Amino acid sequence: MKSLALAALLLLALVPSAARAGVLFEGRLEGTAIRGEFGAGAARVRLVVGDRSYLVDVPTGRIYALAAGRVRRLDAEDRGLPLEGFRLERWYEGPRVAGYASSYHVLRRGTAICAEVLASRWMGRMLAPLVRAIALLQEVDPAIRPRARGRCGAIPFEVYARSGFPLMAGWQDEAVFVTERLRFDHPLPRHALGLPGER
Repeated sequence: MKSLALAALLLLALVPSAARAGVLFEGRLEGTAIRGEFGAGAARVRLVVGDRSYLVDVPTGRIYALAAGRVRRLDAEDRGLPLEGFRLERWYEGPRVAGYASSYHVLRRGTAICAEVLASRWMGRMLAPLVRAIALLQEVDPAIRPRARGRCGAIPFEVYARSGFPLMAGWQDEAVFVTERLRFDHPLPRHALGLPGER
């Protein structure tokens, strides 16, 4: 499955057309629907959170809110959410999620169990732009901002991604993050990751 997805991305990236191969992610974070799209190079990621649309410039960390043909630049707030102090331990192979194999991990902070995570290691590098874009967006969109969870506190999305892409993460029988659909051959029009007025 891994080599097939990589081959499809490579092949489609070499074919000139009005649309290029991209990645499509659909799922839920903190109970809110989230959809992400990005292409080769992955400098920009388009995210839709609920009914709000954003374009995230990953290298610069700039976030643009897109609504009714208007663009508004948002500044991510540094809330100082800790990335340190968490340990993600792999226990065994996990079930398939959205059609992909996973490994079962337990996230700890000190002695507290903070989450169970089903992750795919091979997707980690490929989906790193999506992980970073979601992490940046958590700073500006309250619907997906990490919630405090007992002694673990608020857990930033990037923490779940330490052992690959987190296909699913949960805390005390509550789904925090769920991958519902993931495609590596998503047709992405050339202009899909541009701002209005850009060519």
